[in-house]
Amino acid sequence: MATNFQPRNGIEVGIGNGSKALGTLHANSDTWNFLQVMDYSIQAASAPLDIAPNKSGLLGQLESQGHHRPDTQMYEVTLTMRGTPTAVLKSCLALFADGSSEAALTPASNTNDNSSTKMSHGGTNVNAVTLLFENAGADATALDVSMVGCFATSMTMREDVNTNGGEMVVETTFVTGYRPVQSAYAAPSNKVLDTDAPKNIFSLSTNTIGGQTMILNSWDITISRPLVRIGFQDTTNYYPYGYAQTGPYEVTGNLVAKRDDEVHDLDANIAGDSSGIVLALAESSGFTIDCQDVMIDDSKPEMGDYLLQSIPFRAFAANETAEIIGITIA
Repeated sequence: MATNFQPRNGIEVGIGNGSKALGTLHANSDTWNFLQVMDYSIQAASAPLDIAPNKSGLLGQLESQGHHRPDTQMYEVTLTMRGTPTAVLKSCLALFADGSSEAALTPASNTNDNSSTKMSHGGTNVNAVTLLFENAGADATALDVSMVGCFATSMTMREDVNTNGGEMVVETTFVTGYRPVQSAYAAPSNKVLDTDAPKNIFSLSTNTIGGQTMILNSWDITISRPLVRIGFQDTTNYYPYGYAQTGPYEVTGNLVAKRDDEVHDLDANIAGDSSGIVLALAESSGFTIDCQDVMIDDSKPEMGDYLLQSIPFRAFAANETAEIIGITIA
């Protein structure tokens, strides 16, 4: 009888980054950022089951009807982190290939291999990351779980006056077509701990949309995209040929603000005039979110101890080379 187990709060999560052949594990000597992860999900090697149709006249399923499909598997994990500059920028790198402040998303952004138009197995790629879950292995000696070739498919930033003392939370979802591996991975020699303080809604000095200043109870912004795996190369490891992005980046969010004169002055935009307006969220220094062209999407009053206004929005680029969103953070 096995006696080993994995306490949830004994698991540390690291992000290995740097230019690597897609599908290759980042080395012990590469840069590993250990972020302030508050919650996480985890995966293990698995395969969905397809069931072939039943033969007429039989009311039971036969073993021959079951077919495992590791060739279609995409593994997905989500990290919930304190909203530090490193958490934001590492997420932006894996999501839209800009890990430096100002991280700018444009219609031309992509996470393709270096000097390529594709994300291909074995291609040199600086945007894919390795996720390492230290002490998460089920085996008594293979203590760690690693996931290679990970890209982000969504990142949500949010702040709320009633949650976490107003601190920003970053929630990022990563996917990979490569099987998670359990091994005794040596502790990274270049382990960079994230010790920065998270951003905070109480530090905002600018919070405007369409030139109107909102008294915010909360805000959130999500950047997302669809990503699929391309087939499989063999029936041993089922490595994908690569990945394809099958649709555009989408930037959506919501402001929840005190319902007042400034909200009233947005009536034309709330009613729907198809005009893009500027959204600006910023601290006095070290943090700015800039969306130059947003449209409000079905805003409604919200009930509470006093009336609030929920203001959902979607961000656009003014043209093919303009920014959809820019994130300056330090």
